[in-house]
Amino acid sequence: YEALLSTPADTRPGKNFSSLAAHMNLTSLIGWLIFGEAKDIPYYRLAAILHDVGKIIKPEAHLDGASLFFNEVIQKVKEEGVKGNIIDYLGVVKDRVEKHHSLDFKPDHIAAENERFPNEKIEEVFSKNEECSPFSEMLNQKSTADSINIENKWIKKLGEEEYRKRYSKCSALAYDHIKQNKGEKKIENNKVNGYIYYINFPGVQSFIEYFSNLKDISTASFMVDFIVSTLPFVHFDNLLQKTRLPLEALLAVSGGHSILVGRSDVEPEKFIDDLKNDSLLRDLDIELPITYKPFFANENLASYDVISDLMRESQFNSLKFKGSKILSLGLHRICDNCKERPAVDKVGEEYLCSRCKTIKDFANKRGFSARVKPKYIICNKEVDIGYNGIDPMVFISGGNSDDDPRYVSIIKFDANDASMYFANTLTWSEYVDKSFYTDYWIKKSLRETAKEYYNKNQEMVKRLIAGIQFLGGDEGLLISPALISINFMIDMIKKVYRNTGVTFKVGIVTVKPDHPVQFAVSTAEKIMDEAKIEKDEVNIDRNSIGILVSPSFVSPSAIRSFQRFGDFTILSYKNTISEVEDILNDVKVDISGKDENFKDFVREMESIVQFLYMHKNINETIIYLIRERVRHKEYSQLIDKILKSYKIDEKKINILDIYFILKNIDSGFSKVRE
Repeated sequence: YEALLSTPADTRPGKNFSSLAAHMNLTSLIGWLIFGEAKDIPYYRLAAILHDVGKIIKPEAHLDGASLFFNEVIQKVKEEGVKGNIIDYLGVVKDRVEKHHSLDFKPDHIAAENERFPNEKIEEVFSKNEECSPFSEMLNQKSTADSINIENKWIKKLGEEEYRKRYSKCSALAYDHIKQNKGEKKIENNKVNGYIYYINFPGVQSFIEYFSNLKDISTASFMVDFIVSTLPFVHFDNLLQKTRLPLEALLAVSGGHSILVGRSDVEPEKFIDDLKNDSLLRDLDIELPITYKPFFANENLASYDVISDLMRESQFNSLKFKGSKILSLGLHRICDNCKERPAVDKVGEEYLCSRCKTIKDFANKRGFSARVKPKYIICNKEVDIGYNGIDPMVFISGGNSDDDPRYVSIIKFDANDASMYFANTLTWSEYVDKSFYTDYWIKKSLRETAKEYYNKNQEMVKRLIAGIQFLGGDEGLLISPALISINFMIDMIKKVYRNTGVTFKVGIVTVKPDHPVQFAVSTAEKIMDEAKIEKDEVNIDRNSIGILVSPSFVSPSAIRSFQRFGDFTILSYKNTISEVEDILNDVKVDISGKDENFKDFVREMESIVQFLYMHKNINETIIYLIRERVRHKEYSQLIDKILKSYKIDEKKINILDIYFILKNIDSGFSKVRE
């Protein structure tokens, strides 16, 4: 998959801004929209999804490369002794792939026309910049082999590093020019082959925070994803008569919304009504705003700009007043769980409303237990999470019994300016790339970081895995042992950034395991928003972490009370990842569980914070810091960071930011004190 992602559909700069993976995905989707009812659609789909696979093997002669690929696959199937007609099936697919340049392989031509841009548009940019002359020469070649020969000539002349710089620069220039001069492409509504649907879950965060325990919150997080992705997919598939809905029809799933493409032989309003009448949505009292537009008509794809229209319409529909729903007149029993909706059933000793009962029913089947029961493969070893039946939050915190609770970190992270990231898109293939690319690298980065940390502290990694609540699109919600939460997120986000260029904001709130989890989740989200570093020329590093540690109750409305000390700000929440990393390097944190030297740094920070609150004077605290720096050389680097954060004109000093970074880790070393 990474090979397909890193291989461009067209290697000429400016001609294409999407990957081979996205191009082949789009080609297969178009094939299904055109020929979905054909008996040989399975052959056609597989041929479409693999038609350019030869570009990975032999980009200069990709048809030959495809033949080599299929020959090797067929040979391996024979060697494995696979029964059935699979070899004949692969033979038919291979034949179609080898002939995909013929005129009757329409989906490839339609996808390519949508993805590629006219030479004259690109030449307008390249002709004005001498550094782009190699790519101007490549544009006018008729074959990939000729383009590659020219590329090799210029690499030899300029050197690979200089060539790469020019390639990136000229591609960016071409992209900006095309974006500024791109006309809106309209498609006629007659002869529509397919529609695109935007399915949105309203009030995701309020729905998740509606529940008060970890098991229910975990299930609610899963339910949001299920309702916008799997449920619509199944409903549309059931409405189709002579074909099945292919996986490539689900273009994106992220942050409580999905984008689905369906054939026109299912009427859009029929699909929407069918989905809205689903018993699960009724029981949860959820109404999904669904908008749609023509996607493929008269062998033309709609412009990517239609996404903005769908989102605006969805937001407008969400704002429409549909009348107040009377939940209860007080004439009957109220739900014991939410204390809001009328109870409809008794489960054990509890009277529950339909929403709470539905979530609890699912939670008993696939909540917390669904993550701790399976075995995981970590570092090529089969690993048992080792859940022993204790309170789930205590288990995640690192405790071994209900009498051994540790502090636990609730972590919320999200991409910066995700709407702008996706808005700055020219084609459907580029959108598919961005959607899957970010999602893929978030999940892979977590997996890779877990493998690295497993060698440092196996038990804490198992607890973190048990605490994964949601991970998808460009965001996530984790519950982690406090001991590893900061270090883990730094290493994970760095991996995502290195592979995608997307920056993230992270909010961490560390509390006792018995803290009401819904308030901790909403507080983590608020801290995450506070942690965001706005884009400007000064702030190059926009990956940031905001941290709060509290032994008592916290809520979103309370976080600002920690920030101010008189007219000074002593807690900003805006810590860049590199700044936090520098602090952790100064204090030499060992997350394996040894805290010998680290405790001394924590005590020093505690004395500084104590001095501030006792003397209630910033200037006296600055003098105290300078004196401590002279008296204790071992703390000088840490104290320097506090002093450097002192901005008299802005009236700020990051004392609590640094204190909470150390306190967060320190709280994970030992049992919670009463």
